[in-house]
Amino acid sequence: MNDGLDAVIAKVLDWEPGADEALIAAGPTGARRVFDIYYGRARANLVTKATGRELGDNWSAALHIAASVAPEEFLAQLPSRVGTTEIVILGDIDDPRATRILCEHARHKDFLHRVNSVKALAKHTGPASREAVEQALADENLVVRSAAIRCVADADPGRGTTLYEALMAEPGLTPLLRQEARWALSYLREGRPIPLHPW
Repeated sequence: MNDGLDAVIAKVLDWEPGADEALIAAGPTGARRVFDIYYGRARANLVTKATGRELGDNWSAALHIAASVAPEEFLAQLPSRVGTTEIVILGDIDDPRATRILCEHARHKDFLHRVNSVKALAKHTGPASREAVEQALADENLVVRSAAIRCVADADPGRGTTLYEALMAEPGLTPLLRQEARWALSYLREGRPIPLHPW
């Protein structure tokens, strides 16, 4: 009964051309199958060529596609302990429940949860997401703080410029963060929006 869906999922895991469109076309039923397999609620014999990191990345992509098709189902199936993959996906789900989870993880003890939550909250509007980003501006971790500054800069370039200039004066700033701050400032000072991805 699920052979056709499983074949589509296997193609996504191998990132074959058109596999993402096929999974989207499978609709909520296909999305539910991805959730069930990914979260261990169903078994499947998925024959794929992908292994290791590539397989993990492609599972993340399959989960993201499925969540875009059936966001309500994704939210309903989320485990109590979400990982960074789910955090990234929640950024694309316009739902108060997604915002609430992201705000909680913006205060998580693990900085990877915090930085990914702040980046995801940049796509959300409303007072709760703005408050979480504001709190992240004081985060002890400069990677998290830099992500929060980027969120602010997109909405308020003048304030973003001031925050990036202050970040540049931080003694513990890594070369990569310094380079990203310079790159962002070059756009802000020219009155241009910062592109989505650096260089």
